[in-house]
Amino acid sequence: MVPSHPRARERRMTPAPRTTALAVAGTLALALTGCQGAALSGDDAPPTGGPVKIGVIVPLTGPVSQVGTALRNGLELAVKKVNADGGVHGRPVEYVVVDDAGDPANSTQLARRLVRQDKVTLLFGTITGDTAEAVGRVADEAHVPFGTAILGDTEHCFAYQWGFGESTRQMLAPTVPGLVAKYGGKVALVGSDYNYPHFYAGVAKELVKKAGGTVVAEEYSPLGQTDWQPVIGRLKASAPDTVLSMVVGADAVTFGKQAQQFGLLTPELGFEGASLDADFQPALGELVAGRTHTVRWSDRLDDAESRAFVQDYRAAHQWKAPIPEVAGNAYFGVKFLLAAAEKAGSNEPETVNKAISDLSFDSPLGKGTRFDASNHVLQADMREVTIGRDGAYTVTRTHPMVADKTPKKGCA
Repeated sequence: MVPSHPRARERRMTPAPRTTALAVAGTLALALTGCQGAALSGDDAPPTGGPVKIGVIVPLTGPVSQVGTALRNGLELAVKKVNADGGVHGRPVEYVVVDDAGDPANSTQLARRLVRQDKVTLLFGTITGDTAEAVGRVADEAHVPFGTAILGDTEHCFAYQWGFGESTRQMLAPTVPGLVAKYGGKVALVGSDYNYPHFYAGVAKELVKKAGGTVVAEEYSPLGQTDWQPVIGRLKASAPDTVLSMVVGADAVTFGKQAQQFGLLTPELGFEGASLDADFQPALGELVAGRTHTVRWSDRLDDAESRAFVQDYRAAHQWKAPIPEVAGNAYFGVKFLLAAAEKAGSNEPETVNKAISDLSFDSPLGKGTRFDASNHVLQADMREVTIGRDGAYTVTRTHPMVADKTPKKGCA
């Protein structure tokens, strides 16, 4: 159960040879009225000429903590790599990690605290769409750039928010026509009941219709659902050819297992969605083996920089399972943000934000990746992977620079 009280675990990390983790307890009820709707004041802004400091907001507890931990792990390795290469402006990058437990009320207070008390240059993190939106609002209020690494996007755009995960359209546009052609035109939608899965469903309906298919069912359940049988029964009764799922976090495993148990997910049924993410392969095994999945990054990507990251991740965390995609997105996303800070020649947040909007950056996510000004979606490659029984997410097709230029209000 996600706690409603805004408590959090915090870790302050510096690039010293021996890093330390400080557990901080207590309430976060801070008097922050001064930051509403305005840029940082001189007292709040990072010290001129000081280090770039990143405030990292992730769920390290709660139903999506597995994904939050992977994001944090990717970010930490990115900062370590940048610091080993000389830092930014010749100074080491620092970061502070706080746990929002996946609760947007926590996310809001923690973001404000990081801006006002820790004087961060950048915010990074969150997992669910509602927490991303909560931090996005604070980022705009304070004029501090905020990067995310999660797949998907929200209906809203914020001038200071930048997403390194694939957008909904980038995920589904290469995928839906193939599923309809291979399995048939009857598509069922299922998701966790918060803002992003509903947005995902809206994009899916558009693309299914364009591909000549029909949405025959649409179901949502709250985060933390343990009994999916009623939902699965209704989905099964609609006789779909394909199920598109945005059931997230640990629920993706529960849904997948029960959908197989109660006869929905058969080998003859098309299936795409969060349950196929690398995070959940160890728990789902045969259920996902042989299926294809559209992703931005895979740990089997044949690229020297990507292979080095994979090697470092496995060594740092004794990790043998597939590396979660969000970890790769975080690693290369943070490197993009810090390259923008280097280009800006400043750790002043508004100056860095302008540099982010103008930067073209080469990485395993694509050559010349950059943000579209109309929606702040990273224009980057997408990959189709085939999931092996050994857990390998083998890249079987690359879709270069999958565009999503759908305009959204609020970006400017």
